[in-house]
This record gives sequence, structure tokens and C-alpha cells, in this order.
Amino acid sequence: MVLRLLCLACLISVPLPTLSQESGKAKPRVPVTKRPEAVSKIGIIYVIGDVHKPMGVSMKDTGPITVLKALATAEGANATAGLHHAKIIRKGGNGASEIPVDIMQIMQAKAPDVMLQADDILFVPSSAGKSARKPQYYDAPPSDPLQGPTPIYIR
Repeated sequence: MVLRLLCLACLISVPLPTLSQESGKAKPRVPVTKRPEAVSKIGIIYVIGDVHKPMGVSMKDTGPITVLKALATAEGANATAGLHHAKIIRKGGNGASEIPVDIMQIMQAKAPDVMLQADDILFVPSSAGKSARKPQYYDAPPSDPLQGPTPIYIR
């Protein structure tokens, strides 16, 4: 206990001018860093909805991006995705507009691949029919027989 007080007294006994000022000029306690620079706005396309990896895709490195390229960058659509009912949400002078896109038709080469613009949002919805057909799995405790009031845990 005495040793702690002695250490504390040594810390307090340091002259304050050496800590905060020297000959009238303040010493910065924290190193001064350069102010953060403004980040230049580059074109980003957002891929959201029923895809494997919803994300923003930068147009800086890739240049123009089509719907299929953006979907491939998001690692494709999930099995429950409604590819016939996808939309491009595009902001304009009159507000946001929705452009319907049939990704299934584009993948079958029956429709042209649509070019995306900066700040577009590609939305891939879930298909209610595909989601309803998804099999349900139930977990039961492995050591208990399925007799009596055994709870069944739904995953």
C-alpha cells in the first residue's frame, strides 16, 4: 500500500509546466494528424434482395456494369429468388423510378442485358412459390425417443 502511494506521489510531483506548456507555447498531447480528405464519389451499384451476398459494386475498377455482371459479383441469386420479377430502382430528377427486369429472360438470351448506372439499385425479390416449396427440417434431440411430450425444435 505504501509503495502504491509512493508511486502515485512521484507521478503527481512532476512539474506541470513540463506536461502542458513550455515557455508559453502549448505542447500537443496527441500527435496532430492531417485532416481527412473528402472521399471522391464514385459510381456504386447496389445489389440487394434474395442474392447470396448483398453488396455495393464499385464502377471505378470495372467500368460499365450490366445486370448479369452485378448479379455475378453478388455471387448469384438464391434458389428462392424470383428472377422474373427483379427491378432496377433508379433515382432521377422526378424521384425514384422502378424498371422491371426479367433476369431469367436475360440469362436465356431472350432479352438484352440491361446496363446499370451509378447509384442504381438492383432488387431481386423472393418468390413466394419457391419459398413455400422449401422443405422444413426438424431437429429432435438425438438421445430421446419420439414418444410422449418431447419438444421438437424447428430450425
